[in-house]
Amino acid sequence: MKIYIPNVSNTKIGGGWSFLRNLIKGLGERVDFVDKWEDCDIVFVFGITTINKPELHVAVRAGKKLVLRVDNIPRKSRNKRQSPAERLTEFGGVADCVVYQSNWAKKYAGYFIKNDNEIVINNGVDTEIFNKNDRESDGNEYLYIDYNPNPNKRLDEAIYIFDMIWRKNNDAFLTLAGNMPKMYTENSEFNWDLPVPATVQYHGITDTPEETAELMKRCDYIIYPSFAEAYPNTLLEAIACGLKTIGICAEGGAVEVLHNSENGVKTIQEMANEYLNIFKQLTSKKL
Repeated sequence: MKIYIPNVSNTKIGGGWSFLRNLIKGLGERVDFVDKWEDCDIVFVFGITTINKPELHVAVRAGKKLVLRVDNIPRKSRNKRQSPAERLTEFGGVADCVVYQSNWAKKYAGYFIKNDNEIVINNGVDTEIFNKNDRESDGNEYLYIDYNPNPNKRLDEAIYIFDMIWRKNNDAFLTLAGNMPKMYTENSEFNWDLPVPATVQYHGITDTPEETAELMKRCDYIIYPSFAEAYPNTLLEAIACGLKTIGICAEGGAVEVLHNSENGVKTIQEMANEYLNIFKQLTSKKL
C-alpha cells in the first residue's frame, strides 16, 4: 500500500507535525510513503493548510483515494491566504473518508463538511518517549507549554492560575516552555506580570520530543487552560509522563483527553492501526 502525504508548509512545530511524526512511526514498514501522488494508492491530508489545491484536485480526478484528517478550523490570522474553513468544505466533500481527532472536532469542524464516511480517531502517544520512567519531581513544579503563540492558549489565564496556587503554597514554581512573548522574555524584571514574588523560569523551546519528555518528567502539574483545541498532543504527552492536569477548559477536546486517558493513554501503534484499517478498506474497494 502506497501513501502520498501532501506537504507545502514550512512550519515544523505544532500538533499536526507531532501527529504526522507519530503516525509514520506507528505504521512502520506496513505502508510505503511515496513522493508523488501519481505513485500512490491513497492521498492522506494531515492538515488542510499543508496542501496544494490544484494538485489535490488533479489526484482526486485521477481516481486516487483521499483521506482528510481534520482537527479543528485553522485560524485565518495564521493562514492568511489559505481560507481554511472553505478548504474543509471543498475537500471534505470529495474525500473518501474524513477523520476527526475528537467528537468535539467533529461537531465543530464537521459543520463545514458534508461526507457520508466520517470517523473519529483520537491521537496517540509515543510511549517509548513519553512515560513515567525515571521521574524526578518534588511536588512543586508546574508546567505551561505553548509552541505556537496563540490567544487560544491563554497564557494570561495560566499565569493567573499559578498565581492563586502560589498564594497557598509558596514553594510552588512555574516553568514556561515554547514560544513566549518577548515583552516577558526580554524583561525579566516584569516577572511575567505576577503580582506575587513567585519563581518563574523560562525553559525556552524544546527541540525534540525527548527533551520535552525530560522536562515533563521533572514536573508535577501541567496548567492547560487552552480553548477549543481538538485533541491536544501536549496534554496527552504530559498525562503519559505522570503529570496532573490543572485549568482544563470545558470547550474543546481536552475534556475528552482526560476521560479517554483514565485507564491509560492510547499509543501511537494503536492509533496507527485505526488509520491502517481505513486505508485497507479504501484500497480493497478500489480493487
